[in-house]
Amino acid sequence: MTEESATDDVTEQEHPTGVFRSLVASVLAAARTRLDLAAVETEIFLLRAVRMLLWALAALACGLLALAFAMVALVAALWDTHRMLGVLGGAGLFVILTAVFAFIAARTFRQHPQLLSGTLAQLERDAHQAGGSP
Repeated sequence: MTEESATDDVTEQEHPTGVFRSLVASVLAAARTRLDLAAVETEIFLLRAVRMLLWALAALACGLLALAFAMVALVAALWDTHRMLGVLGGAGLFVILTAVFAFIAARTFRQHPQLLSGTLAQLERDAHQAGGSP
């Protein structure tokens, strides 16, 4: 056996292992990229949800305080003549506002984007490019 044929045998034996290692490295790099994307999307989603909740709570608190003071003023104005009408009118107003706010909240939560939608779409594109089914 010559020295040249011995080096060819070594190269042929190392080549499949090198391809396998580079394939594994590529898969791990792609997985890390997808996990980074998922982490960023999750963080953005949570920050937006917290910000939305804080502003909604602030608006709700201010609105309810304004309504409460308006109802107290109405009951005080009608105390001598129609106090029950003022109290029941205020309660009815709060019931109507509760229904309106519940409808708006339900519509808002139905329209928000799905968590990790970008990551899932990227994974579907990866699967399509790899020839697999999503």
